[in-house]
Amino acid sequence: MSFTIPAGQDEPEAAVPGGGQDEPEISVPVSVIGDAAELLALVAELIDAGRDGVIREQIEALLDAKGAEPRPAAGWMIASVNALARKADAILAFEGIACDRGLARYWRRPGTRRQGG
Repeated sequence: MSFTIPAGQDEPEAAVPGGGQDEPEISVPVSVIGDAAELLALVAELIDAGRDGVIREQIEALLDAKGAEPRPAAGWMIASVNALARKADAILAFEGIACDRGLARYWRRPGTRRQGG
């Protein structure tokens, strides 16, 4: 199943490369947008959980190595991850589509112990 994603609606310019204006619409399979939503939400949660700044430092180092100004590029990346995760979830919710979560296949069964930690 696929559906059309409206391009550039209510997106802050900083969160969409090129501002998201006057872009064509494309069809994307639900499984793709569902996986993207879940992965982006997990990355956003990882970044938010990094209160000590280590994760942001790593993001800045990566972007610096790619030739970008580290601080503003990291701010753009972090804002984009959060905005895109929310947008992907909102698209699925608006369409009334529930999709399987990839992480669910890795949930521990009650009573099992965590491995290696």
